[in-house]
Amino acid sequence: MRITLITGFLGAGKTTFLRRFIADHSHTSRIGVIINDLSQLEVDGELVRMGDLVSEKDGTLISIRAGSISSERRGEFLEALKTMEKSGIEHLIIETSGSTEAQVVIGEILASGTGTLHAVATLVDARMLLHDYAGGQSLLAHVRHTPDTITAESVLIEQLRVASVIVITKLDIIREDQLAPLLRSIQAINPEATLVGCAHGRIEPSVILQAAPYLREMKPHAHETRESDIGSTVIRDPRPLHPQRFYDLYQQRLGVGLFRSKGFIWFASRPGHCLLWNQAGGAMGLEFLSTWRTHVLENDTRLLAEEKAHLHKQLATLHPLFGDRSCELTLIGHARDLEIFSSELMDCFCTDEEIADWQSGGALPDPWPANLKVMR
Repeated sequence: MRITLITGFLGAGKTTFLRRFIADHSHTSRIGVIINDLSQLEVDGELVRMGDLVSEKDGTLISIRAGSISSERRGEFLEALKTMEKSGIEHLIIETSGSTEAQVVIGEILASGTGTLHAVATLVDARMLLHDYAGGQSLLAHVRHTPDTITAESVLIEQLRVASVIVITKLDIIREDQLAPLLRSIQAINPEATLVGCAHGRIEPSVILQAAPYLREMKPHAHETRESDIGSTVIRDPRPLHPQRFYDLYQQRLGVGLFRSKGFIWFASRPGHCLLWNQAGGAMGLEFLSTWRTHVLENDTRLLAEEKAHLHKQLATLHPLFGDRSCELTLIGHARDLEIFSSELMDCFCTDEEIADWQSGGALPDPWPANLKVMR
């Protein structure tokens, strides 16, 4: 069993890359996926599952959430490795959570004796490196310093150091003249890795498929007992978000300590749209994912009687007003920043008065683009 490890900091584009890689190459070999999400809310696993190319039912997908496979979920991860090997997987792809200590995971794979570790691909967000770390220069100041706690900088540096392939993602949103400083900083941290550029989640597949076995020796991890200052919280609420307040919060009060937020949301101004929200650092994205079943039942005049009855049955136990519509968001960052931002995010949900106005046909200001990209 060939094993490819995909790692990278929060929002680097790992899931986008993984979904496209599976779509392009699932026909060439029996591909298995282990996907890890730090949060209790499973976003990445659900997006991979939606492609219908890997699934738990077929024994080709294992999703591990609510913790990192480099710490509290290590035992579960080792069991997943054994399960994949026994099920006849030819190429296993492991996607870590963004705050995972990659060296620990590599050590566990090598010690387990399950399969052969080939590429360790670290994805790094070009825009994030440019704007948050001065093109990588401020990271270099942390290279010789080992903090007592696991910080964003220590995680990112380690992910770069252990890579055999470094994929610089989102090159489509930086200028060409900004690339050279990024390359110099990355090479200073890891001069041995193969560097690859990536836009829209696409890279040359041979970088992964033809990678030589990973031959680096992993030294014993000296800081396994360190505490992490990176945590997560989940917000679940059936109410719609007020589009203007949600927009203002992220545009005006997004602190640097909130690394990542993602999930499934709906706006009162767009009651039929299940939307996929993605924020990594200062980059934000909103995509159309699907149509809520409640909206279909209320508005599609082409439904047959048996189709309506089936939908009524599915929705019978859900919210009496909102049906299957709800908001589920995970926030990842420093504890203090999470506490502050979570409180402000709760104020973005529509009040009882606004919901009553929405029910009677009232309109809300909506600054988001009218036409959104469709999630594929």
